[in-house]
Amino acid sequence: MDKIHVSSATASFLELEKKNIDALPTTLYFMIGERCNGACSYCTGGNNFLSRVRWPPFSLAEVAEKIAGKKAGRICIQSLYYPGFLENILYVTKKFAGYGVPISVSMNPVGKEKMKKMKKEGVERIGIGLDCCSEDLFNKWKKNVPSWDEYMHALKDAKKIFGNATAHLIIGLGESDEEAIGMMKDLAKHGIKIALFAFTPVKMNMPPPSIERYRAMQLARYYIEKGEGEFYFKEGKLHKMFIPSGGEAFVTSGCPSCNRPFYNERASGPLYNYPRPMDEYEIKQAMKEVKNYARVYFTSP
Repeated sequence: MDKIHVSSATASFLELEKKNIDALPTTLYFMIGERCNGACSYCTGGNNFLSRVRWPPFSLAEVAEKIAGKKAGRICIQSLYYPGFLENILYVTKKFAGYGVPISVSMNPVGKEKMKKMKKEGVERIGIGLDCCSEDLFNKWKKNVPSWDEYMHALKDAKKIFGNATAHLIIGLGESDEEAIGMMKDLAKHGIKIALFAFTPVKMNMPPPSIERYRAMQLARYYIEKGEGEFYFKEGKLHKMFIPSGGEAFVTSGCPSCNRPFYNERASGPLYNYPRPMDEYEIKQAMKEVKNYARVYFTSP
């Protein structure tokens, strides 16, 4: 393996190519694999693209050399699903493990012993793209990948082995608010972090979630992970929530230092996940969007 795919923003940050970027990545993002054997209906799965992000290939040796001169909060290796993907993850991890930067791997489920091997080679945590908020939706949209039960077991195993684990969830695949919040509660109960995404219509002819609905789900996630908040529904739709206060719930969630600039939104907006700290106006606007979707009651003065 002599080449690795690099996200456009990361390639610009590492000075591998010249491109103006609106938000610098705080994590260095890489992708391994050319074609994904998975057949998830909503995913591009290769051809130098994943979601809206372009991933041009570069020499692995050149990339490693560039990393040495840059400061980053995290390295994220994202793997497509194909024969030999774990061996390639381990190979790249060995190349990047000497820089003192935490390494995350975003991947499909593997067994406990393979996770232990990854940890030994320098992986700090893994993220798994569960994506769907219910088993029915998982079976509808995700094909040629491990089963729902394997995903759930792998997330819990990862939490035990690494001490940390992240589940990727997509809002807008047909789930109800009650299903989404129920899944977030279940993951949080097991200490699994939630990386929230908005559905990006790059393949399926479905609209993305409204910004108002997504803001409400972001706010719910923020307090669910804190073990706070009460949520009430009418026919599956979030009707009202009781939370301590507002907050910066609307920035990118998931692994520490991850900001995924423009991963699931156009540069022209709207910004579903803010890739940087928000100013006071942006926080007020986001809270206004939440209140346009559901009633919000603050339980703290």
